[in-house]
Amino acid sequence: MTADDAVPQAGTGALAGTRVVELAQNAAIPYCGRLLAGMGADVVKVEPPGGDAMRRLAQLGPLESKAYATINPGKRALALDLDAPGSADVLDGLFRWADIALVAFKQSDLERFGIDYRSAQESNPSIVYVVHTAFGPDGPDAEQGGYDVLVQAFSGMGFIMNRSSGGVPLPTRPAVNDFGTGMVSALAAVAALRHRDLTGEGQRVDTSLLGTAFGLSTPIVGFFDAVDREPIAEFEEDLRHLRSAGVDFDGQRELYETRVLAGQGAFQLYFRHYGTSDGLIAIAGLSAGLIAKFHEVTGVARPSDPSAVEDPGFQTVVAAAEAVFRSRSTADWLEVLREAGVPSSRYNTPVESIREEQAEVNGFVTDLEHPVFGSYRTVGMPFLMERTPTRIAGPSPTFGQHTDEVLAEIGLGSVIGDLRRRGVVT
Repeated sequence: MTADDAVPQAGTGALAGTRVVELAQNAAIPYCGRLLAGMGADVVKVEPPGGDAMRRLAQLGPLESKAYATINPGKRALALDLDAPGSADVLDGLFRWADIALVAFKQSDLERFGIDYRSAQESNPSIVYVVHTAFGPDGPDAEQGGYDVLVQAFSGMGFIMNRSSGGVPLPTRPAVNDFGTGMVSALAAVAALRHRDLTGEGQRVDTSLLGTAFGLSTPIVGFFDAVDREPIAEFEEDLRHLRSAGVDFDGQRELYETRVLAGQGAFQLYFRHYGTSDGLIAIAGLSAGLIAKFHEVTGVARPSDPSAVEDPGFQTVVAAAEAVFRSRSTADWLEVLREAGVPSSRYNTPVESIREEQAEVNGFVTDLEHPVFGSYRTVGMPFLMERTPTRIAGPSPTFGQHTDEVLAEIGLGSVIGDLRRRGVVT
């Protein structure tokens, strides 16, 4: 199936006819807009006079970049100076026009620019207003601006997943909280839209990077009073000693994984990546049946106590498994493991992943044609729908490409020239 084969006719998406105004930059809420557009919504992205900050990351030309092109396909673009006198009329028109508003600004800036919930609701009482913050709308850090890297650190998820260099953790990329928040925000937006369609009531919806980070960490972040009090206290005491002694990040995390995280033996043997003779392979199998198949296929002896990860005997088993996997190629192991029913996968680079047939035939990648820099491949929609197909409708918009078009639609066509002369729009 080609990219063209996967594109449904216009108006067939689940959100066809839904109007969205997006007042946001960077990744989290723009990715939400991308998903809504992929379900058929008409998403108008409002950008400042200098353009979304992503237009300058991995640039392909003036105000065009890889980052912007991959995050914002399928939208229309309007350039608006929120500081300019006269911008309130444009915002009023956009809020009246929209079913959903997507907003991501520091909370202290919302009223200043007239894009707070009260202002949006005055223009359109039934609007679904999704507002995004880094750390949530309340509390001591509510006014703190934030990015994914800060929330990785604050939430504790970085302690689990960050690589390290020079003894300190490196931020994880891709920005999992940004794009996870985009998904959460899209879910919340369509749920609120469903409520509005049933009752006529709009509402404010709050999403945040920190809320997403805790959600993504669900199996790990928690405290069970009956069993965790003593081991956590011992871990924190030992961690203080490690830190005072200057032990690096990897040593600190190893202490956490061996003392606090459950099931680390299984993760060292059966749910991990192994080096092969020509690359890497991933395996995953934690059930008793899959564990038995793992040992049958590899010929590696079972550990006498899978929970004793610090025991030399257990580590001998791990070393034996690593040696066995290094003895054959990735392709050989994939054939053997899959024939035995052990879940396994190639360990791809990002470049390799978008060439995979599996990604192409399911529409998880798509090819687009941009009027400025030509063809590009980007990710498609992360889910499929039978009756209302999802799609990436077109490339990212050029800066201000649809300003005149959108202004005409919201009833300001007669004053476009005046707005442009006064610098309200670009």
